[in-house]
Amino acid sequence: MEVHHHPDLHHRPKKWREYFLEFLMIFLAVTMGFFAESLRENIKNNERLHNYVQSLVSDLKSDLLMYDSSISFNNSHRQMIDSIIGGLTEPKRGLGKVYVMARQLTMGSSVLTPNSKTFEQMKSSGDMRLIRKQFIADSIGMYYQWTKKFDYWSDLQRQRINDVIEVNDRVFNASIFFQIVKNQNLAFIPEDADIITHDRQLLNSVIMKDQYYYGMLMLMNQRCEAAKLQDKQLIEILQKEYLGKDE
Repeated sequence: MEVHHHPDLHHRPKKWREYFLEFLMIFLAVTMGFFAESLRENIKNNERLHNYVQSLVSDLKSDLLMYDSSISFNNSHRQMIDSIIGGLTEPKRGLGKVYVMARQLTMGSSVLTPNSKTFEQMKSSGDMRLIRKQFIADSIGMYYQWTKKFDYWSDLQRQRINDVIEVNDRVFNASIFFQIVKNQNLAFIPEDADIITHDRQLLNSVIMKDQYYYGMLMLMNQRCEAAKLQDKQLIEILQKEYLGKDE
């Protein structure tokens, strides 16, 4: 008769060093996994921040071009207003050119729309947190807070243009204005072109609206210069802190 021996199910108790070693291995594995994940997340955030900053700098550079273009436009229109007011103050000669400038003055404007696309994207996604240096985050916020005011100022500039349009019919001949729009050519304007009235009160009304528009153009230029200063400083900070001198 065979006798079956059952295996000994009683394990030898482990020494405390073995338990400690097992705990240490598990702890190290979890810790290394945590650091690896943290490192991956940090690298991912740095890449995302780098892309954001590149896009921000691109937006800021496009804003600089817009400010320069606006200032140039405003200055040319200020010169037109100078000539128009001079011509209406002494309406004796050269009124053909005054007509051309008076009509061109209300054709187009330098209304400003700074590009805040990247900034708005960073805010809506919560990625402004990637800008860990508070003074940089504050500088970005202050610049875009300033540029929001251009919405109001641009509306006011449009109103000044509309005011000029509404009053021009008191002094200028509409048929000559229409010819200017159709031909865009000074040559066809007759040398003896004249305004429809020499009433001083009506002339003063047109001059008044023109000078209000002139003042608005001066203010817009000042605000553009202030925005340019903030813009350039912000570009310099972002490039120095995040992009390096070569970008």
